[in-house]
Amino acid sequence: MTKLSVAIKSALLAGAALTATTASASDKDLLEALFQNGVLNKAQFEKLSKKADEKQEAAASATLSPEMAKAMDWASRIKMSGDMRFRHENIDIDHSEKDGVKESRQRIRARIGIKAKVNDEVDAGFRLVTTGGQTSSNQTIEGSFSGKDIYFDRAYINWHPAFAKGLTATFGKFKQPWYNVSSAGLVWDSDVNPEGVALKYKTKIGAVKLAATGGYFILEDGDTVKGVPKAADNYSNNNGFSDDLNLWHAGVSASMKLTDAVKASLGSNAYIYNNESEKGNFDDAVALEIYEVAGKVDIDTGILPVYVYGQYATNASADSGEDTAWLAGFGTKYGPFKMDYNYRDTQKHAVADTFNDSDFAAGGVEARGHKIKGSYKISKNFSAGAAYFAAEGHEGKTVDTFQLDLKAKF
Repeated sequence: MTKLSVAIKSALLAGAALTATTASASDKDLLEALFQNGVLNKAQFEKLSKKADEKQEAAASATLSPEMAKAMDWASRIKMSGDMRFRHENIDIDHSEKDGVKESRQRIRARIGIKAKVNDEVDAGFRLVTTGGQTSSNQTIEGSFSGKDIYFDRAYINWHPAFAKGLTATFGKFKQPWYNVSSAGLVWDSDVNPEGVALKYKTKIGAVKLAATGGYFILEDGDTVKGVPKAADNYSNNNGFSDDLNLWHAGVSASMKLTDAVKASLGSNAYIYNNESEKGNFDDAVALEIYEVAGKVDIDTGILPVYVYGQYATNASADSGEDTAWLAGFGTKYGPFKMDYNYRDTQKHAVADTFNDSDFAAGGVEARGHKIKGSYKISKNFSAGAAYFAAEGHEGKTVDTFQLDLKAKF
């Protein structure tokens, strides 16, 4: 019998025992009420109460076998989650029959993740997604019913040692550890999952929650960056980390409740890329030393909850100008409806064009414009949404994108 099947049976047995115990307690309450109201005489009350006690003792004495108890403990430490999205998308670039691009496509995205509590100080997890790329996990529906590829977009270990309360070290491939105010993707598309090592420390001083983050991330191995051929024994010829294309990160953030109706957060990040001259496809090999500040305010107006947010980034290593990007937006929620709007302007050398929003202006940099999205919760964990991007991209070309989504979570 597998651990999973044993765990399921154990859970059912435990649930039955708990239900019986609870039911017996309720029976005694009912008998007490009937006795107090004269419906039962003393002899009847005592006889029925004795039977209820016997039933409760029998339920409480029900025990699981050691094998089942062990399987239940294993199952209780595993958490599974995921989602599935179907998308219809229209992209219209430049509105020109001669030089423009028009595309209409249907796409799917599937994600399933497992997180396990290894012990009181260690967690581990992974996530499988449909293959897309660094900034997307969408698969276009095509290929005469061919199968769709999957890959790991997360595989990590979290260590939060007891001797360093508030500190978490993460190793592997994981979700972005730095402060962010939205999924708008000015610097990082929300689908990007960095690879390497990250540290995060959280504490609280009075009413203020503070966080500090830092990390070392590997983008390309030294052989790929330097173009050095592999040795005959299939080991690298590089000299170690110094030859890798890597990214160092440091950031701080703070959040607090200003009043009963207002919450605010503010954060700053630095992203320093090394071996810039060997970046290849990273923003035409322009050096990248990106500094970012962002903030968000949530306001409960008493009628509608409203939030406003902003983000600004600059590339300090760009020596040809066009080195800033900024974004401002707001949103609200009413019942099952959600709405978000933002405007952005991303100059040519402001951010790494490999990692920013892949949907806005069909991806890349040197673009500005509007994004508005909304969603409606149809039922529990099931929603429909739409988004419209009106952008002006490279050389003044317009890029209009419309997306219609159907999403299920579990």
